[in-house]
Amino acid sequence: MDYVFLIIGSLVIITCFYFIISPFFSSGESQAAGTEAEGERLTLEQVYSAVNELEMDFLMKKINREDFEKMKENYQLLAADLLREETETLKQGKRMLPKGKGNLQADEAEEEILRELRKIRQHKG
Repeated sequence: MDYVFLIIGSLVIITCFYFIISPFFSSGESQAAGTEAEGERLTLEQVYSAVNELEMDFLMKKINREDFEKMKENYQLLAADLLREETETLKQGKRMLPKGKGNLQADEAEEEILRELRKIRQHKG
């Protein structure tokens, strides 16, 4: 009878050990794949929110000035690249109008929209 209890106890311990240890090995692979997919789908709004969080961390003295400036510059470059990509896709998607009065008005309207967006982003961030 003692052997039966030893075998059952060993199986219970091995099963518990398996369930405790297995997440450490399987989660690393899925998280790495998830971060790559998220990095590809990064939006301009996410970059701005990251900069806001970075500024809050700096104001709360969680990071030093050098790290703050370096990371903020990286985020700003990333935001500039995203803006450049957005404008290129907009230009490619927009049909080419012949140079004239209609095209001038469209360009002025687009510039006005971009100015208003910058004001909103500065006010928000």
